[in-house]
Amino acid sequence: MIEHSEYNEADRLNALQEYLIENNEGQEKFKDLTQIAASVCQTKHAFVTLLDKDRLIFLSSFGNSLTGIDRRYSFGNKTIQSTDIHEVTDALQDEVFKHNPYVIGEPFIRYYCGAPLIDENGYRLGTLCVVDMAPRTLNDNQKSSLVLLAKQVMNDFRINRREKELARKQTALEEIIRERTASLIDTNHWLSKIIDLVPHPIFIKENSGKYVLANIAQAKLFGRKAEELIGKADIDFVHNEEEYTIIKKSDDEAVSTRQTVILPEQLITLGDVKYLLYTSKVPLISPVDGELRILGVSIDLTEVRALQLEHNQSMEAYQKLVEISPDAIYIQSNEGRILFANPAGIKLLGAESLKELLGKSVMSFIHPDSIQEVHARIGNSEELNGKISEQKAITLTGEVLDIEVVSVSFVYNGNPAEQVIVRNVSEKIQARQALYQSREQFRTLTDNSADIIARITKDSRFVYINKAISTITGKPLDYYSGKTPEEAGLTIDLCKGIRFIIHKTISSRQTTSYYFENAHIKEAFRYAHVIGVPEFDNNGEIISVLCTVQDVTQLKQNEQQLIQTGKDLDRFVYSASHELRAPLKSILGLTRLIAQDIQEDNFEDLMEYISRIERSVRRLDDTVKDVIEYSRNNRLSIERKPVSFHEIVYQVTENLSSLANFSRIDIITKISESTSFYSDSRRIQIVLNNIISNSIKYSDASKSNSFIHIEIQSTAAECLLLIRDNGIGIEKQYIANIYDMFFRATTVNEGDGLGLYIVKETLQKLQGSIQVDSEIGVGTNFTIRLANLQM
Repeated sequence: MIEHSEYNEADRLNALQEYLIENNEGQEKFKDLTQIAASVCQTKHAFVTLLDKDRLIFLSSFGNSLTGIDRRYSFGNKTIQSTDIHEVTDALQDEVFKHNPYVIGEPFIRYYCGAPLIDENGYRLGTLCVVDMAPRTLNDNQKSSLVLLAKQVMNDFRINRREKELARKQTALEEIIRERTASLIDTNHWLSKIIDLVPHPIFIKENSGKYVLANIAQAKLFGRKAEELIGKADIDFVHNEEEYTIIKKSDDEAVSTRQTVILPEQLITLGDVKYLLYTSKVPLISPVDGELRILGVSIDLTEVRALQLEHNQSMEAYQKLVEISPDAIYIQSNEGRILFANPAGIKLLGAESLKELLGKSVMSFIHPDSIQEVHARIGNSEELNGKISEQKAITLTGEVLDIEVVSVSFVYNGNPAEQVIVRNVSEKIQARQALYQSREQFRTLTDNSADIIARITKDSRFVYINKAISTITGKPLDYYSGKTPEEAGLTIDLCKGIRFIIHKTISSRQTTSYYFENAHIKEAFRYAHVIGVPEFDNNGEIISVLCTVQDVTQLKQNEQQLIQTGKDLDRFVYSASHELRAPLKSILGLTRLIAQDIQEDNFEDLMEYISRIERSVRRLDDTVKDVIEYSRNNRLSIERKPVSFHEIVYQVTENLSSLANFSRIDIITKISESTSFYSDSRRIQIVLNNIISNSIKYSDASKSNSFIHIEIQSTAAECLLLIRDNGIGIEKQYIANIYDMFFRATTVNEGDGLGLYIVKETLQKLQGSIQVDSEIGVGTNFTIRLANLQM
């Protein structure tokens, strides 16, 4: 895959031209995908776009028909800078797009989420995006669906392009064969020259099956030269008995019937590779000797079938998403008959199986209060443009449900239909009604709430606000009465959030919510979730909005930390798998060399191979140990117990005594334990083991007086550990990187690069620190400080 920084815009535009030229006339085929995208993401608009040099070109639109806009103002221009989804939850709050003319003017875009369209060479050509006129965000399922649909768009591009290419090639090939077959059979020399230029396998056989002529493509299929096929039959190259039987049977059929025989999906296994071919065999009579010949032409369908398989897998993934969706999803005819329901839809209507619902009229499940509205919706989804409505439904068991409904038009099994997404909101409606009936009781409860709760009039003036507002302003509650958020001195971000939620709640006449960042606040309420509930008078008119501002700062920080932890884990797994596979590949290669030498009775290098295998096994064992230590360090809690540094140093040196250079190094220890020191002995041993083993492994063989000095001084507050050696040293340019995962500063020893990374991670757990001073040819000094963890 090509990263965006690794190719220039000219290369991307060259790749784009192929899609612009070939797909302009077929852009309607993407309409279903944009409809699905808008339906899954529950947005008003969805588009398939390509980014030309200066324009954003719309190949397909749902919700609004557009042809093109200036690329400078395109959200997609930002999306193609990365391979990931690009989401703008509120364009008015986004530094990049808040001055965009399509945000501050028609069509007043507020929300955007786009997935890049990436071709097989890694070029990001455009986007599949969803757009809405109100701020929002997508859940993980919706984002995954959008990525799958983007892949489906590229699959359709590739399949369309491949099908056209195959059609052109087959048409050209058949035309060549029709025009020249009769005259070229007796002029094999010129025929060979011509058909060798054709990229598809072409051959002529005797009626016995022996090759008379084969072009380069046919010979290449068998891994031979063309002349090596002459006089031989397929049995000499195809060793799968079942596949050869099919070839022989089709040859015999062409000879006996003297009619063209077609193998639409001929499978041939050659070595480890399986080919899927479309093969035509035509019987021909030679005008020279009157003998019957078999002319064959094959087209390699392997790549096409792979693309089709990928397409099918994408559709299967979409179907699985429908199956596991918690929302009820139905497909109904334009006459209102149920054609499909997912498991959630079956359960919602009180049925045991889909069979109970198929063919039934939607109207039989509609409450009398909603019949008129539903009558108007059936068959008119395209005009409703994804508009959500509240209705009442009656299940098979007679239960009355409050539901939210959104529908889109699409084609199902070749016929016009509607996809309807239904959500049970009975509990939400009941809760809202209960809230209206207990306003005074609610005020008593909210006075002590950690959330900011306020009742605000239509002109944005406070009627009531609870004590939590003091967290931000510290002012008394009566200060806010009758004031607007701006007059009350609230932060700019909070004022914008409150005004937005009031406008949205009043215009929708429904409960609404909005997430925003309070950039001027560093702690509580930096990230907030605002919920607005409309309050009605007896005439059904909105008189005020009940706003709740929830502090989600800690939740947001936890989310960011979780994302970073996931990234660190992905990087560790990738690197660790590489370090584990490298010695395994080395062992595999050496065992093959041993097997080859044994077959050739050559035992001269066996001991060297075995020695190398042993080194690889030791390297693998070291890596596994380091991975285990890393896992334990992250997983296990600190064991605060009295520490004996004499015992730890003894165990470390004893464990390292088997290393190659241990016997020639003078290890000098000086340990002063003036008071009880509490910490985790096992983790301290891990730290010393890694540092001292490095001193041994990277000792200077040219020095006769190699040494390692270990000095430990513990006090009531901390412990100071000094480890000094006169080894080969570390180059200055690598000092800053030695604690990075899998980093190696030298190739002198085959370490895995995890040791000092584990040291750093372990010391963080122990509330410790580490410093290093090193000089090439002189040696290395490590200074470690540990906090006394006595409770």
